[in-house]
Amino acid sequence: MDPESQHPWGERLAAEDAAAGSDQSSVRRLLSDAIGVVRGQLGEVAKGGIRPLLDEAAAQVRPATLEELRGRYPGLTDDEVARRLIDRAARTAAALALLVGGVVAAQEAVAAASAVAPPAAGAAIGTIGVTALAEVLALFLLEAKLRADLGALAGQAALTPRELVAGVLGEVQAAGGWSTVRARSLRLAFPNAATRRLAGRVAAMIPARFARVVIPEVIAPLVGSAIAARLAARQVRSLGEQHWGRLRLAPRTTVSWGEPFTANGGRPPGGWDPAGWGPPPNPGEPRSLPPPPDR
Repeated sequence: MDPESQHPWGERLAAEDAAAGSDQSSVRRLLSDAIGVVRGQLGEVAKGGIRPLLDEAAAQVRPATLEELRGRYPGLTDDEVARRLIDRAARTAAALALLVGGVVAAQEAVAAASAVAPPAAGAAIGTIGVTALAEVLALFLLEAKLRADLGALAGQAALTPRELVAGVLGEVQAAGGWSTVRARSLRLAFPNAATRRLAGRVAAMIPARFARVVIPEVIAPLVGSAIAARLAARQVRSLGEQHWGRLRLAPRTTVSWGEPFTANGGRPPGGWDPAGWGPPPNPGEPRSLPPPPDR
């Protein structure tokens, strides 16, 4: 059995993100695993949106150690390592968006050929909606892992899950989100009312900044995936560059502890005469309380 499969799903998916780059097999495995996670928790996602799933994922992200990064990129400066991390994450985001567009196109073709009612017509979001939500989860983990690794490279303390989620969702907000996408000509490429209802349902379940990437692939998969790939790569690259730009200017402090002057619980040598207490008692003498204050 693959030892990676024994890790928590968030840690495993984040590791797959970091290893993917433009490797199609790794990207396919990443999307497949993310689909499995979303499908397993679809009831909760349908009720409360995907934010609780992102919170759970952030709690499982393990940043690389500085030693791991040095071993992966020997001889490079911190800025060069950061550039490698950002480039790899951007390539993975673009490859993921292109893959999702193809998968959704195939799912729509199967649904049309089998004359099955579109998923948006009912209460369930169907396979297309699950795929779209899985892409959001994968993109989030990609950015969260990048943010955590850049922090480790800069020698900063690891972010809490709350800080990680807030940082990813707060950066590079897609102005308008779904409303911006609706105003574009993509609706002419796939003017299916049921598909557009599904897109609106999915958009309501995810943060606005991801809607701009995911929704074009739902409305017009083959056309939208090319647009989504550029948007996804641009967003990930912008997040990474902005975050590293702040980290590289932050002071780095190394704390070291010296030898104690006295044994634990002992008295410091010389000069011990706190006001009102008098000199310390001789060894063996009982300790006495200080005199009461004058009234």
